[in-house]
Amino acid sequence: MKKKYLILSVFAIVFSACETDFDVNADWEETTVVFGLLDASKDIQFVKINKAFLGEADAYNMASISDSFNYNPEDIIVTLHKLTSSGDTIFLGNWPKNFRDTIINKAILIMNGDSIDPIFATDNNIIYYLKTPDGLTAYQSFNNPFSYVLTVENIKSGNIISSSTSLIGDFEFDDFTGLTGSIGNPGGPVLFPFYNFVNGENVGIKQFYWEDYSDEQAFNYQFCLKFNYNEDGGDTLSLLWQKPLLDKTVSNLAITGNGFFNFLENNLKDNGSVRKFLSIEIEMTVGSQDLDTYRLINEEITGIVQQRPLFTNINNGIGLFSSRNSILISDLGLNLTTLDYLKSSDGLDRNFQ
Repeated sequence: MKKKYLILSVFAIVFSACETDFDVNADWEETTVVFGLLDASKDIQFVKINKAFLGEADAYNMASISDSFNYNPEDIIVTLHKLTSSGDTIFLGNWPKNFRDTIINKAILIMNGDSIDPIFATDNNIIYYLKTPDGLTAYQSFNNPFSYVLTVENIKSGNIISSSTSLIGDFEFDDFTGLTGSIGNPGGPVLFPFYNFVNGENVGIKQFYWEDYSDEQAFNYQFCLKFNYNEDGGDTLSLLWQKPLLDKTVSNLAITGNGFFNFLENNLKDNGSVRKFLSIEIEMTVGSQDLDTYRLINEEITGIVQQRPLFTNINNGIGLFSSRNSILISDLGLNLTTLDYLKSSDGLDRNFQ
């Protein structure tokens, strides 16, 4: 009999446990999510500020309601403070500066030619911005060696979120400083020699240098080459060639002619269109160590362990506030031998005229 009673008692515990309703949602706690990068090359700085949300409803349904993740702009004060080297706040020349809010429409997602409804609400995509004085870059307006503190104060709850960063200084390529042309093309655009046939081999190359650039905040470099062209006289089309990240110990980068033409060959299919080369643009983006750490942690997980560690430098919140800088050089061209190879049916053979 004792065994029967024991079995019955176990069944009673199991079934009573199944009937118990558990509330998996803990009491609501305000969590502010902040993402912002001070960019010394831009005259407008943007910061995205949201609140994490958790509720009883379906997550997709809650995400479609902007109030689930947006603060009312009237309830928060977003401020950028400038600090001296000793950590004192500067109250001079319109410092501290308050961010203003604006609404930026999200583009409809396009995949395989079909529009896809976004998960998150697009009616109120609130962004906070700070515009520097006319004619000045952020580096000229903010300038080093100061550090900058972002604060987000919720005047309803009293919560204050903060984070600090320093600016990354102006960047220049050594071989583009004061250069408005190239040998054989004085006063004109810089022409890249990506084709130079010697002894049966293309030895064309373009070398970029930045040895004189030193900024202790700079941690890595991202080089991009944009190839601009059109098809059948239509709008400008572009191919973006993004090179692997370079660390701060590297001070030069070589773009080989073979690499350049392989990139075009792999990304331009023969679709029967008549193509015309327009220009080349190059951009170098310099990032901070915090930005690099955030990038590494949020890369695609490929191993067995799927749990992602959390990185944040936001006090009393989560997210990232850091800095970057970039330089863009436009209206670059190709020299005659490179253009000839681009257009030749014995060369790239992608119907360039």
